[in-house]
Amino acid sequence: MKKYAIRLHNNNCDASLIFHAAPNSEEQPFCKFQWYITEDKNLVGKPIEDEQYESYITETQRIKEEAYEKLYLYCKFINVKTNTENKTEFIQLFSDVNKIIDAGTVFDDISKFNEKGDIVTL
Repeated sequence: MKKYAIRLHNNNCDASLIFHAAPNSEEQPFCKFQWYITEDKNLVGKPIEDEQYESYITETQRIKEEAYEKLYLYCKFINVKTNTENKTEFIQLFSDVNKIIDAGTVFDDISKFNEKGDIVTL
């Protein structure tokens, strides 16, 4: 899974988050995706309604609003051509991006929005 965080301008806790299931480029056109939320990594998660795409995009504020605090996010994708099923890693969600990082999530890139709304590398 590829993971990106874009911190809000003048705010170290809030961020936009992009999680990309990222099967290989040859396999991707044949995959069906579904994102899930669960309280426990050992339990089957509840499907997140209308989240059937390769990427899941959210914000720390939305995590709080949806009551996803401390829950785990993952994606299951099935290659319909080969009928193979795969699952991404589990990401523990928090309404503070620093807590997501502290919980062990390694982001591929962490950027921020500048005062003009442009994304800049840290």
